[in-house]
Amino acid sequence: MTAGCNNEDKKDESKKPNDPALKYQAEISRTSFGVPHIKANDEGSLAYGVATAYAQDNVCLMADEFTTVSGERSKHFGPTATRQTSDLPNLQTDFFYRIINDDEAVKAAWNAHSAPMKAMIEGYVAGYNDYLDKTGMNNLPDACKNGAWVRKVNEADMVKLLRRYAAEASSGQFIPAIVGAAPPGQNPLMPALPPKAGMNPMDPDYWTAMRERTGSNAVALGKDATDNGQGMLLGTPHFPWRGALRFYQLHLTIPGKLDAMGAALGGMPMVNIGFNQNLAWSHTVNNSAHFTVHAMPLDPSDPTKYLFDGKPQSMERKTITIDVKGPDGVVRPQSRTFYSSQFGPMVVIPGQLDWTGGMAYAINDANMGNHRMLEQWYGMNSARSLDEFKASIDRTVGLPWVNTLAVDKEGSALFMDVTVVPHVTTAKQNACVPAPFKPLAARGLFVLSGATSACAPGTDSTAPQSGIFAGASLPRLTRNDYVQNSNDSAWLSNPHAPLAGFPDIVSVDNVEQFGRTRLGISQLEKRLAGTDGLAGRRMTVAQLQGLALSNRVYYAEQIMDDVLTLCRGDRNAQAADGTSVDLTSACARLNQWDRTVNLDSNIGYLYFTGLWERIVRVPGIWAVPFNPADPVNTPRGLNIDNVVAANTVRQALASSALDVARMGVSQDARWGDVQVSTRGTRQIPIHGGKGTDGVYNAIGSVPGADGKLEVIYGTSYIQTVSFDKNGPQAQAMLAYSQSTDPASKHYADQTERFSKKEWITQPYTEAQIKADPAFSTMTVSRKAVATPNAKP
Repeated sequence: MTAGCNNEDKKDESKKPNDPALKYQAEISRTSFGVPHIKANDEGSLAYGVATAYAQDNVCLMADEFTTVSGERSKHFGPTATRQTSDLPNLQTDFFYRIINDDEAVKAAWNAHSAPMKAMIEGYVAGYNDYLDKTGMNNLPDACKNGAWVRKVNEADMVKLLRRYAAEASSGQFIPAIVGAAPPGQNPLMPALPPKAGMNPMDPDYWTAMRERTGSNAVALGKDATDNGQGMLLGTPHFPWRGALRFYQLHLTIPGKLDAMGAALGGMPMVNIGFNQNLAWSHTVNNSAHFTVHAMPLDPSDPTKYLFDGKPQSMERKTITIDVKGPDGVVRPQSRTFYSSQFGPMVVIPGQLDWTGGMAYAINDANMGNHRMLEQWYGMNSARSLDEFKASIDRTVGLPWVNTLAVDKEGSALFMDVTVVPHVTTAKQNACVPAPFKPLAARGLFVLSGATSACAPGTDSTAPQSGIFAGASLPRLTRNDYVQNSNDSAWLSNPHAPLAGFPDIVSVDNVEQFGRTRLGISQLEKRLAGTDGLAGRRMTVAQLQGLALSNRVYYAEQIMDDVLTLCRGDRNAQAADGTSVDLTSACARLNQWDRTVNLDSNIGYLYFTGLWERIVRVPGIWAVPFNPADPVNTPRGLNIDNVVAANTVRQALASSALDVARMGVSQDARWGDVQVSTRGTRQIPIHGGKGTDGVYNAIGSVPGADGKLEVIYGTSYIQTVSFDKNGPQAQAMLAYSQSTDPASKHYADQTERFSKKEWITQPYTEAQIKADPAFSTMTVSRKAVATPNAKP
């Protein structure tokens, strides 16, 4: 806490909560691990307190994100530099955010918010700006101290941030395609890259990889599945450990209105994942598509005119200017003209979505019309029952790209796949998807004819937004045993009650499931059948936590016996690059490996993961192929009786062995010696492994400078919540800790706990909060004085 904040605390101690001389007033109490409990009497004051607390821990992160969504990175950091969390150059992201966040769009978004949500946005802006004033630019953390890019913000900046989150799973994945779109004969800002398998957003594998990278697991257990007959929830979102998509723990209270605790993304003055007195919930990145692409035939005389319902329509031209710092340090304006249709911005992906003299493509991002996210989470935070919670989601349809799993204290378990999805029915899919794009549509990616209004997304009068499905028409399931999701479609939320028959843009059924889905269902089914070797047939909190962090590698369990069979043959194999490799060491480590990624596991996992990524999509590799009638147990086993398949596996293992050798890892190393999270001079060992390998505790890491693997995404805010006669009982960990400031005592404290699998009991009631050994409290406020109107 800054000196300024402490002075404010002393000055305001005698003020009453409803003092009319104060525009905003919030009480911020801190407990162990720096978790803020923020209490206020109104929405604006609550958000004021959230912004203050968040800035105390992550002001540089927030300032960086405001710079990004305002399209100002090239001005301060140069056009070719990239962010820590992205490989896209600043010039591309600047133009993209200027395209989606133009003045007209931001103003429309602001006007669409209700008065209480506008008050929250205004309060957050005031809290952030006051923090900068009271702290002083010279006293900020080193990462942004006296940074020219750190500035006060206004309501428009907050709206831009919300729109950035909304677009994350839609146009936010098309940045090069949007910024690189230019008519034939005109040079694009930056040439779009040619398509590469899994590397562009019109490849279904791209979205599979994205859900694995920023996906999640969640389990909601009903009264028939828990040891005390009440609801129990597990939430394990897998999000980046860097950047604005980091979660932040907090507890929000407006007496008589809401009392919710959990975690939120930066800039969100609401709990995104958490619990209140009556229920608990989590989210998983869902499988629905949130955009459509439209193939528009062009006027032969002008590639910037398209034919719609038989009539030529001129594309909208918009010239956007950004400031760009040159190599000489001088900032100069740079302008480009971009084109859009009635559906949205033009896009180009060479070889797949080309802008030719006869055809062009535009993206329709349904979430660009979603201005209801704050309203949605407000309704969820304040829900007094599961029915009220569900009704809020159905009514608002404000969740941009996440499923919801929830339980209540009475023991009902709920799954809802209700998000913003373009209204494309199966009939419209059949009629409007051009033949070359039908295989994509079958996997949930839609290119529609843009020549006729009949092929535009349809309208449902009961939906809160034109062109999307109404909430009540989307998948949901309520059970007394369980529902679960690990980023697959709604189909197998519970295998005893499949959710099938929805339009492909919403949910695809009868398809192979992720390893995490299969592992989760298998563990739940065995627990409830009493066949997992543990006592009883119901779940305890400890067992649910064990399920979350068992670190089993599901696909290793499916194929390792066959790999070891091959290991008993010829130990010499040829890698993909032609190198001859002795497999003796690799096979020895795999034979000794316990098929988990716990800290004390040996490095057999390194050999396995390199092997698996090379064979996972090889046709004919499975001994038992996928069977829609047995989706939890298939595919399985390697087809090693087939000479070609066996040689493919041996070659993959040889190539993986070369990768491990290049890393320079000791053959005696443990997994905890290899995968780490660096905090200053300390390298904290991190358990877990790739979600694509079927690890429930999904952790993604990249090679570090010292030959180790540095964690960059994965399990983030992990919580279990149960209920008893005393209310919610929550245990949680924020895997990367609360603060991004190396000088903070909360920079690594929870990371240490996560490394040790030491869950942290969350103080929720006022008595629990005040009894916490690290309890402290302060009051922050702003006087009710006239301020310049800086609204959109």
